[in-house]
Amino acid sequence: MKRRMVILLSLLVLGALILGCAQEEKAKATPTPVKEETKEEKTPTPTPEKTSTPKPTPEKTPTPTPTATPSKTEASKSPVVECTVCHTKAAEYKPHINGGQYCANCHGSNPHTIHVGPGTINLDCSICHGPPDNIQIPKPIEEGRSVCENCHAYPDATKPSYGNLVNIHLPRGKYCTVCHGTDIPGLHKAADSFVE
Repeated sequence: MKRRMVILLSLLVLGALILGCAQEEKAKATPTPVKEETKEEKTPTPTPEKTSTPKPTPEKTPTPTPTATPSKTEASKSPVVECTVCHTKAAEYKPHINGGQYCANCHGSNPHTIHVGPGTINLDCSICHGPPDNIQIPKPIEEGRSVCENCHAYPDATKPSYGNLVNIHLPRGKYCTVCHGTDIPGLHKAADSFVE
């Protein structure tokens, strides 16, 4: 029994010794960091310039966005189907026959009353003034050019045509959709009001 006690005691001492050594290894594995002094070179910081406080932007009333309508260039890019393919007697249509004879004599010289509103071809603003994102006011006629020349400059737009609008416009490459837009059902509905 004495012998067993000595062996047991030896094992306990040996176990304590091993446990103590293991903890000492652990302590060596994670040394406490020592702060080293490093010499930093300091550069002078520039003095900030004095800035003014920005003025608050006044609240702007939002501008309504115009509805998208086909512009003259959009209409001309669309596939061209001449109205005369179906409307074989379009050249005999009274508003077309009489439409080219000194329009200004009856309608006046204000392009808005000639081209926009009931009883007119009801042009979209963008036809003369450009797309909504780039609206332009046409130059006055006194400066030698007007936006009217986009459609009426052949060879003398002020003389009476004495012809119908279909025969005048189609040979010049001005298809019906240039002025009337691409809303074909709307065009037919409006045209029905002129039928006699």
